[in-house]
Amino acid sequence: MSLMDKNNNRLFIHKNMEHVSLEHSVEIILTPEFYTLIREELDIKFAYQAKQIAQSLFDDYLDNSKEYQYHVAKHEGAWYFYAYSIQEIEKFVENIGLEKHRISKIYFAQELSKELEEPIQLNNKTILQSIEGIVTSIPSRLMDPNADFKLLNLTKVKLSSGVSMGASHNSLFSFKQTILLSSMFLILGTVFIFEGNRIKASISKEDGQLMALIDENPSYGSTLLRENILEKYQPIDKNERAKRQSIKEVSKLLSAKSELTTLKIEKSTIKVNIKTSDIKISKQVDQSAKANNFKSTTSGQTVKVEKSL
Repeated sequence: MSLMDKNNNRLFIHKNMEHVSLEHSVEIILTPEFYTLIREELDIKFAYQAKQIAQSLFDDYLDNSKEYQYHVAKHEGAWYFYAYSIQEIEKFVENIGLEKHRISKIYFAQELSKELEEPIQLNNKTILQSIEGIVTSIPSRLMDPNADFKLLNLTKVKLSSGVSMGASHNSLFSFKQTILLSSMFLILGTVFIFEGNRIKASISKEDGQLMALIDENPSYGSTLLRENILEKYQPIDKNERAKRQSIKEVSKLLSAKSELTTLKIEKSTIKVNIKTSDIKISKQVDQSAKANNFKSTTSGQTVKVEKSL
């Protein structure tokens, strides 16, 4: 099987591959030697929410001496979490003669699980095959010498969940997401300019009213008096804003499988008890809470969440 497709510019990357020499851009497909995979069925709707908890899922699986990046993709109702080291990948591709600026996209072999239900031969040392739905690298010596290998045409396979080399460097967003966010910020900027002009006109009107009030009540014109009023009410306003924001964040932890049982708001803390449908959902709520800087503990199907205001 040809691992490099001249028309579609795709290349499998594996530890036993030989030196390559290319003069054009290429999409690389990482074999499992270059990533760690966790599959979870989570009650999460959006990829950015899943990515927020990705690092916590890999706490017990990764080498602490390395820096990792994370990618998430949803397939057939389950979330697939990938941890990989872009520094390790860059070093490897350069060692085999592939210049990193020629890499247009990085994909993960797991996306080809259906196509790899029959084994393919990467070279005389390595086999790639999907075992119980998980793409796995297998040493050739462990295979039946008479095994038949599938010929995989990379031009015909569909790959949709990848990352760019640049976006992998500690970026939370893909190129497509960056464009979308930039558009949103542009729209918001326009709204803020319009709103700013409206507020400016309103302030001018209120300044006139304030001057009239000071004329009628000269004591209100004292800077010291105004500062005392601000000193008194600004902390209250800040605390109230913190309460509203915390309640908003708590609401995001609730779903059809998790419900609020108690909510206690004190002067400096907010305490919440959430009951879930099962222990697995409790774990998800716990992880999401911690991702939003809450203190969280679980006891069976109950999650206790707390945050200082």
